[in-house]
Amino acid sequence: MVSARRYGVLALFVLVCFGVTLPLGSSGVAQQPSGRPQADDPTTNSEGKPLPGTSIPCAPIAEKRQELGCYVIAQQRLGALPQETPLAWQLDVFPSRAAAEAAKGQLATIAEAFDRIWLFTIAPPDWRPGAGVEHVATVGPLPLSSAPAEYTAMYVATTFRPGLSSFVHSHPGPEAWFILSGEQCLETPDGALPGRAGDRVVVRGNLPMIVHATGTEIRRNFALVLHDATKPATAQVDNWTPKGLCK
Repeated sequence: MVSARRYGVLALFVLVCFGVTLPLGSSGVAQQPSGRPQADDPTTNSEGKPLPGTSIPCAPIAEKRQELGCYVIAQQRLGALPQETPLAWQLDVFPSRAAAEAAKGQLATIAEAFDRIWLFTIAPPDWRPGAGVEHVATVGPLPLSSAPAEYTAMYVATTFRPGLSSFVHSHPGPEAWFILSGEQCLETPDGALPGRAGDRVVVRGNLPMIVHATGTEIRRNFALVLHDATKPATAQVDNWTPKGLCK
C-alpha cells in the first residue's frame, strides 16, 4: 500500500511532468483552487463579481449584497423643466417616511440610504420643505440644456474605499454630488476636481469622466444624474483617456 506522503509526492511529480502547476498547501501537496476571489482584489465582492460602479454601471438597490459599491436608490421621470428659473438639488432628512410623503412635491422623490430617510427635490435654490426638517444640502444650480423635452432624475448612493475608481463614462445631462464622508477626485478633459465631506460638486452633461475615491477614509456620497429621458443615464467612453491627474 502506498503511504499518503508517497502518494502526495507522486501526484506532485505527475503534475510537474505534464506541465500543470497548482499552489502548494502547508503539507507540500498540490491543492485544488478554491474558486474564491483573491482577498486582495479591491474591485470584486465576496462572490468574485465586479463591484457596481467600478468596471460596471451602478446596480439597482435591490441587488445590494455588501456595503461597497454604487447603487441606484431612486429614479423619477420629471418631464419638462423650466429653463428660465435656476434649479438646484435639495437634500432633506425626515424622521419618518410618512413625514417625507407629506412634504413631497411633484419634482421630489423619497429614498432610504445610509440609515436615514431622504427627500430629494429639484427646486429653486431657496426652496425649503417646511419647518422641523433637517436641511442637509443645496447642490446647484444645475446646468440644464434646452435640448431635452423631458428629464429623468437618477439618484445613486456610493460607498467606495480609498483606491476604488469608476470606469470612464459620461451622462447625457448634468451630474451633481454631495459627499457625506471621505474624499473623491473627479478627472475630466477640463482637469481634476477634488472634493471632501460636505462638498457639493456639479458638472455639465456629455462630459467624459472618471471618479476616484481618495484620501484615507471610506467615501460615501449621493449623486444625481439629471438626463434626457430618451437616453440611457450612463454611457461608457472609449475616445478619451484620463491623464492620472488625481493620483
